[in-house]
Amino acid sequence: MLRIFNSLTRAKEEFRPLDPEGLRVGMYYCGPTVYDSLHLGHGRAAIVPDLVRRYLEHKGFVVRSVANFTDVDDKIINRAIKERRPWRQITFTYMEEYYRLMAALGNRPVDVHPRATDHIPEMIDLVQRLLEAGHAYVAEDGDVYFDTASYDEYLKLSGRKTEEGDAGRSGRISEEELALKKSAADFILWKVTRNDPPEWQNQPDFVPSWDSPWGPGRPGWHLECSAISKKYLGMPFDLHGGGRDLIFPHHENEKAQNDCAYHDSLGGETSVKYWIHNGFVTLKPRNEKELADVNTEDGEVKMSKSLGNTFWIKDTIWPIGPYDPMALRMLMLSAHYKSPLLYAPELLDQAAARMEKLYTAAEKLRNGLDETIEGKDAQGPLADAARKALEAFEEGMDDDFNTPVALAALFELTNAIAKADGASPEEKRFTLGIFETIAQTLGFRTERWGEAKRASSEDALLKLLGEVRKEARGQKMWALSDKIRDGLAEAGYEVRDGKDGSVEVVAR
Repeated sequence: MLRIFNSLTRAKEEFRPLDPEGLRVGMYYCGPTVYDSLHLGHGRAAIVPDLVRRYLEHKGFVVRSVANFTDVDDKIINRAIKERRPWRQITFTYMEEYYRLMAALGNRPVDVHPRATDHIPEMIDLVQRLLEAGHAYVAEDGDVYFDTASYDEYLKLSGRKTEEGDAGRSGRISEEELALKKSAADFILWKVTRNDPPEWQNQPDFVPSWDSPWGPGRPGWHLECSAISKKYLGMPFDLHGGGRDLIFPHHENEKAQNDCAYHDSLGGETSVKYWIHNGFVTLKPRNEKELADVNTEDGEVKMSKSLGNTFWIKDTIWPIGPYDPMALRMLMLSAHYKSPLLYAPELLDQAAARMEKLYTAAEKLRNGLDETIEGKDAQGPLADAARKALEAFEEGMDDDFNTPVALAALFELTNAIAKADGASPEEKRFTLGIFETIAQTLGFRTERWGEAKRASSEDALLKLLGEVRKEARGQKMWALSDKIRDGLAEAGYEVRDGKDGSVEVVAR
């Protein structure tokens, strides 16, 4: 039985979906605010839910996964104004980067990846529900706030004390606006445009605005995830994930909105059954300023843009960076998802070496293996090692997705493959099936991505040269035709000219 650590109850619980048949699972996690490139912390926050989804599907569940793009936010607006670029241009740039980098890291596309700005009507409806139920109010300046005093379970998810629940002081509003609230803990639901700098109020390319019953404005940060998850998963749903830094205020405020707006349909239950949060990517402090910001028991500091200690994914992995994207995924899974993950280049080197062992093991199993060979119920020492590895892998993953244990099982099998000689084709096929099941459930490719891409490019180039030689011969350009043939011969390829005028290039 799969057991998951639930941040709400602070305990491991047996995973039992809300679906009466126990089959379907609704899963939501918070995507990025698309105003800048992605650093390694963003990578971990996306790899963890991908891992969870993969393993749930390995267990036989049918998962519907949803993740948002925050494409309206003060950070986006500030960048648009600073760069004199339309805010949509900025968000589209970084959404495209997100898709590309996540694919490289082995993350499967989620079922629904909505943008916040496509769901303004749903957010307005949510605010109206909260106002009607007495959980929100309109301040004197027109902004709409959630009334935290109206919700008895506020701060239950984060475990903070009342005086620590100052959600409104997260840098999103000024001291003057703070004075308009009933409580410092109250958080904004709808921000009217007139509170923006006057010179930008009438420039929608830089300061987006939508009509609402409370005047033109834009939604608060917390509102979008509640509206989007409700639309695509309903209330309640099974799993909500995100980085540990989102527990407060973002997820705390999401939970308050959900529970209060949909109280009648929830039947007294909470809107999300299981909350899952991954730990930070951390580094060793480099100077006194970072030493003052140490935030883990191990004396490490969180990777963050505010500290200027970020490592960008695009600069780390191919084709720009030096590392195989799978090496970065290997590093991300080397620690339990709830624990801090220390980043250092030498650790990434070690992860790359571990990936090489996986590639080599897969190659050994595939080498000379006839595709028609079936390995069902194969017997032998290697097959026994494969069965043992699968059992250990599932035992580790059933214990709150314990990837260090799961990886240990995979590498036990890798070592057995390296030592195995004389295994029958049936045994190799059986072992390859289990090896790929474990690796792919963890999200690893078992072929060298760079080499496969390079081989594909070489094939295309050889085909092009063959076509050019064929055309040269047809045009009686003998010197060019011979030059192509001789150059390919020096590179180790043979050019075969057919009687029908065809040209074939083959390796010698």
